[in-house]
Amino acid sequence: MSEIKEEAAEEKPCNILPGPELLALPSYDQRASIASAALSDVPSDVIIKSRIRYGSPLSACKGLLLEYSKSTTIHGIRYLFEVHRPIYEKVYWLFFTCISVYFAISLIWDTYLKWQDSPVILGFDETLVPVHKIPFPTITICPEIKMERNLFDYTNVSRLLWDEYQKNGNVTSMDEEELARMAAAMHICDPDVVHRFMPILAGMNPPFVDVTQTLIDLSISKNETGPFCKWNGRFYFCDKIFDFVATDEGICYQFNGLRPKDIYRDENFISYKDPDVVDFNNFFDVDLPPLNNITGNWSLDTGYGNQGQNTYPQRTVFSSVGNGFFAFLQGLQHNFDYDCRSFKQGYKVFLNSPESVPLTSGNYILVPHGDEVLVSVLPNYVMSTDNLHEISPEKRQCLFDDERSLTFFRSYSQSNCQTECLANFTISKCGCAKFWMPKPLGTPVCGLDDINCYTSAQDELYTLLQNQTMEKSVNDNVEIMCNCMPACTSLEYNFEISRARFDVAKTIRAFREVYEHTDAIGSRLSVYFKEHQFTAIKRTILFGVSTLISNCGGICGLFMGISSLSFLELLYFFCMRICGSCRDRRKHKIQSMCPEDEPEHKLE
Repeated sequence: MSEIKEEAAEEKPCNILPGPELLALPSYDQRASIASAALSDVPSDVIIKSRIRYGSPLSACKGLLLEYSKSTTIHGIRYLFEVHRPIYEKVYWLFFTCISVYFAISLIWDTYLKWQDSPVILGFDETLVPVHKIPFPTITICPEIKMERNLFDYTNVSRLLWDEYQKNGNVTSMDEEELARMAAAMHICDPDVVHRFMPILAGMNPPFVDVTQTLIDLSISKNETGPFCKWNGRFYFCDKIFDFVATDEGICYQFNGLRPKDIYRDENFISYKDPDVVDFNNFFDVDLPPLNNITGNWSLDTGYGNQGQNTYPQRTVFSSVGNGFFAFLQGLQHNFDYDCRSFKQGYKVFLNSPESVPLTSGNYILVPHGDEVLVSVLPNYVMSTDNLHEISPEKRQCLFDDERSLTFFRSYSQSNCQTECLANFTISKCGCAKFWMPKPLGTPVCGLDDINCYTSAQDELYTLLQNQTMEKSVNDNVEIMCNCMPACTSLEYNFEISRARFDVAKTIRAFREVYEHTDAIGSRLSVYFKEHQFTAIKRTILFGVSTLISNCGGICGLFMGISSLSFLELLYFFCMRICGSCRDRRKHKIQSMCPEDEPEHKLE
């Protein structure tokens, strides 16, 4: 019987339901084993899935957050939300996670500010640029002697005019043609001279005069100003390679400039035309072979295309004085004038890129009579990469040619923009344009009565631009009139000057020659490149969008382990997984409410 009872006792646990005795508290060893088992992943997965599927909405959200923390690649999140993680470990990971997030956000913000404030950098190009890749500078020579005395004796006429006005209070005995030429001369004389004679001439009402053409007619001829020149090793008569050009300094002579039809959209925008045609095959060294015909084209953005030795505009290969530009300039003493242009005598020389008009308000080289001046040129060539288009002009501080269209000029440059701005402002204030300015068709050239108007308009514009520029340095919302920013691709010419005395009489005597002019004071001007190659400046993107993303991604990866897939993972868990969990909970709720339908469904 005892054996039967023992067998029954051994079989009982297999047949009876669990009773209260099975819920007794475990021993210490059992609790330790249970705690160690609780730290495993299996129970936590069961808890998380139970919360998501069967818990309340708040419990389901917590469960989803716990599931995300177990799967995410973001450092530290897993330890913060793990189910059975001790509280002191969570505090530890919370502290260092917050530190990492702080440094990541700070560095990303600094990177963003740098992208906003300094997206562009100017640096040296990797390769040297040979000088034959760019045009030789356009040389504008403006003599201080403005009028040929044999045609119009300004000194004598002005003194007669002044003396008669002082004696009689009028100048009725003066010749009308002399008065007309005097009125034209007022546009190029010094301001104090204009203020002295303006009231006299305005009261006499001189006849209408074509100011630009009159100044050209009265100017000293090209050949007399420059008897002979030398370019790229070939001698020329200067009048064969010089163009007339009207500037704020009066009528000047220009070498290697573009023709008006290639600078202006319509060559009728300017009020003068030079009938002479420049021909660089018109040299007088008969033993030298002629140059090839000019083919192809040139622009500042694309450079020279399919052009040989004879180019338009001209270029040179070597940096020697012999392969540069040389001009012998002469001033005849009987033409010297100290009444219209004060005491300075000589020549003002301006260097600029061929596609731009010379700005006489900028730097110039003074070539006095009786001096030899050597100008060593070093180009300042700024190039810009095409990807700069993705950055706004305000941030990169330059304009591409296709971003700003000028009314008068074919290509954009800062000097062209400033010239157009001054011309438009003058026309709006005075209803006319100064003799050298481009103007719309039908707009008149300012006459004698308009001198005070366009002078005050120019001063007003410069004052306005200065005030707006100073205000913009304080307030970025201030708009600058015309906003003539530099061109993204620009070419300027820096120079160094050497000067020495030049005595033309002793030079002619040394060569055993006889010169036709006995009162000539000669000057020599030489312009040449300093070096065969030069270093160009390249404007490139320092912080583009791709660089910004790369830097921010590197910072996030370093401090938090975040990648682009981490954001997709976040969207997945809190969009797609939420929708899936809601669908499962709704399905389970329907099944729990109708349990009798479940067997039939299974049978089906």
